[in-house]
Amino acid sequence: MPVYNAGRFLRECLDSILAQTRADFELIVCDDASCDDSTAILAEYAERDPRVRVLRNERNQGIARTRNRLLESLPDDCGYIALMDADDVCLPDRLERQLAFLESHPEVGGVGSALEIIDENSQVTGFRGYPTSPAEIRRIMPFRDVLAQPTMMMRRSAVDEIGAYNPECVCCSDYEYWLRMLEKYDFANLPEPVLRYRMSSTQLKQSKLKLTLRTTLKLQADYRKRTRSGSVRGTFHSIAGHLLLCLPSSMILKLFEFLTYRKKNADGRH
Repeated sequence: MPVYNAGRFLRECLDSILAQTRADFELIVCDDASCDDSTAILAEYAERDPRVRVLRNERNQGIARTRNRLLESLPDDCGYIALMDADDVCLPDRLERQLAFLESHPEVGGVGSALEIIDENSQVTGFRGYPTSPAEIRRIMPFRDVLAQPTMMMRRSAVDEIGAYNPECVCCSDYEYWLRMLEKYDFANLPEPVLRYRMSSTQLKQSKLKLTLRTTLKLQADYRKRTRSGSVRGTFHSIAGHLLLCLPSSMILKLFEFLTYRKKNADGRH
């Protein structure tokens, strides 16, 4: 788990990981030169629980380089890697459910899940579902990222083969990584959430929305070129994406939320 200035949400995040029903794991955290109280919180938890190992970058390296340092620090006997973001919350049986899935589906390189959406006050506000079958994910991924990064658990063998995150990706480094991995491995998603995903005003995709969209379109075009999977659909998708760039960022965000986000009703259903 990379951490950068996440002090406001960090305790809730760490507590959700350390309370997992599957307790035999190591939590490796890299503090990317935070300047809030994240460093002190991490030191407190590392002293309290021997499963927590904390690394620290002397200067801010960004998300991709920080993830690469975490991958480089994996112990030799690590067979599975669960990813996490410092402002999200794991459901109690996350690790147990995902590990059971990967052990019973050896053909799958990584598994994610649907999301419960929470706000900055940790209140559940909605739900985001994703396709679950490897075939459907493979069909959709060249046009839309349907793997939620903080829900992912991957096989160590797959990560070793694919290698590092691309440090040149300022945003969308996770999508770039999935598209590379998709050339050799299948993915799946659990239909029910294993994680509560926080929507906050500080997220990169909200603060740099058009950069995210431009990067996404380039990654998709590069993938189709590498895999020689160009099609009429791909051409129209690219044109539509570039037309979206003409809209205000607020309108693009509202359109994205309309297409992917189901609000929580008064009766608690989505």
